[in-house]
Amino acid sequence: MLSLVSESAEIQMGKQYAQEVEAQMPLLDDPVLRAYVERVGLALAGVSERPDLPWSFQIVDDPVVNAFALPGGPVYLTRGIMAHFSSEAEMAAVLGHEIGHITARHSVEQISRAQLAGIGLAVGSMLSRDVARYSGLSSVGLQVLFLSFGRDDEHQSDMLGVRYAGRANYDVRESVTMHEKLGRIGQMSGGGGVPSWLSTHPSSADRIKRLQALVDTIPSSRLDSSRLARLEYLDQIDGLVYGEDPRQGFFRDALFLHPELRFRVRFPAGWETVNLPSVVGGRSPQEDAIVQLTIVGDVSGHAAAARAFFATEGVRVGWQTRERIHGLPATIGYFEAETAQGRLEGMAAFVDHGGHTYRILGYTALGRFNDYARDVQSFIRSFSELTDPDALGVQPMRIQILTLERYASIEELASGRPSPISAAELSLINGVRETDPIPAGTTIKWVTGEVPPP
Repeated sequence: MLSLVSESAEIQMGKQYAQEVEAQMPLLDDPVLRAYVERVGLALAGVSERPDLPWSFQIVDDPVVNAFALPGGPVYLTRGIMAHFSSEAEMAAVLGHEIGHITARHSVEQISRAQLAGIGLAVGSMLSRDVARYSGLSSVGLQVLFLSFGRDDEHQSDMLGVRYAGRANYDVRESVTMHEKLGRIGQMSGGGGVPSWLSTHPSSADRIKRLQALVDTIPSSRLDSSRLARLEYLDQIDGLVYGEDPRQGFFRDALFLHPELRFRVRFPAGWETVNLPSVVGGRSPQEDAIVQLTIVGDVSGHAAAARAFFATEGVRVGWQTRERIHGLPATIGYFEAETAQGRLEGMAAFVDHGGHTYRILGYTALGRFNDYARDVQSFIRSFSELTDPDALGVQPMRIQILTLERYASIEELASGRPSPISAAELSLINGVRETDPIPAGTTIKWVTGEVPPP
């Protein structure tokens, strides 16, 4: 294995990258569930070939179905993938796989190859598609997060994940079940909603076949005495937020509303928009203009934030003015900037509201701003306090754990028990088909609440 990175450097890398990741991707505010995941993760890491690494296991408050590992010990699951696990053994299968990437030093090997060749890291498409184009997140830590591993690395991690789960006495048949379930997510969405975990950990029928062959080498007596821990897991996720959390902001067409922070802002009509943990942004239909809104950290007030921004190396301010936007104190200015991607021009506004300072930005390549000046100014000046009681009171969908009182399928249950998601989606998170009969006394996942009004 090629590696120019020592173990001590690998550990330091992981700590640095973890800080970068957690600054941009908030952790789930559920200490009980986080402690549970850490307990299972540490048990698996403890039977690996590198038990003495400073292992950590966290849950990212993100609805996407994903899991990832950083060099030297940090492992992350998303809230979205937690909703799709149906047992502790399924969770152990994914944790074991991610632990395998670390014990085999797969990301370190890729970093070493990049250093040797003098090139950047080969990252998965998710980074450029959903993150970098809106927020400029180009830190190495986030690049490592979206590394796409090759077939040999994935096969080795599959093997190691089964090994660790087996050593911890989990039912390793759930490794195959989890891969099949993740594949169904993509099929159900017509290929448009393939889990992020599959974009960086490519799956295939051949891979599932190899994984099944590996599981088949384990004696049935050992499998039959292994742990599934289905009820223990379901009890832990009872009440977990499901899907997008509207409390963290949601769109009504071009209007973005944030109930927790009590603000609203209107994007230009027809622009593609995205709401990420650290930024809400939009891109023009021609893909040549960006608008975005973020909270400014480590400054006190709009004036200080504006001074810091316009004093940044490579940024030249054209004009500045202080005014009020819907009664909120603000500083607005025109700027030009030299960046690694070329010369930019645009407008930046800094607005104080609710104890935070917001940076509201719109920019294009130099020479194109006049084409978008009206859109950018309208976006900036649309920022205001959110007062709509319906929007302020919106609540997320949540997982509810039910015990069936009668023999029924998900399809039959959905006809008499309302849910904001379809019977197909309910069957998916339970790992069954819509028409599969489920015996009385079985514990299942249901989703309650309302989808935010359009």
